Amino acid sequence: MIDVVVPKWGLTMEEADVLQWLKSVGETVTEGEPILELETDKATGEVEAPASGVLVETLVESGQRVEPGQLVARIDPS
Repeated sequence: MIDVVVPKWGLTMEEADVLQWLKSVGETVTEGEPILELETDKATGEVEAPASGVLVETLVESGQRVEPGQLVARIDPS
């Protein structure tokens, strides 16, 4: 399994809100493809898939607050 974690966008980023999942569990994703949209106090951005495969698990829901480095999903690369 490949872990998807919240990136740290800038030195001052301490948390972000999950706006929406752009992919659903069971969907195929391609490395570099946006799968999740986050909003910080300064910016809105997309989290890209770190690998190609199938999105097998999402661990947070829209509206939840997350921190840099937090595990938010898993991709099965096989």
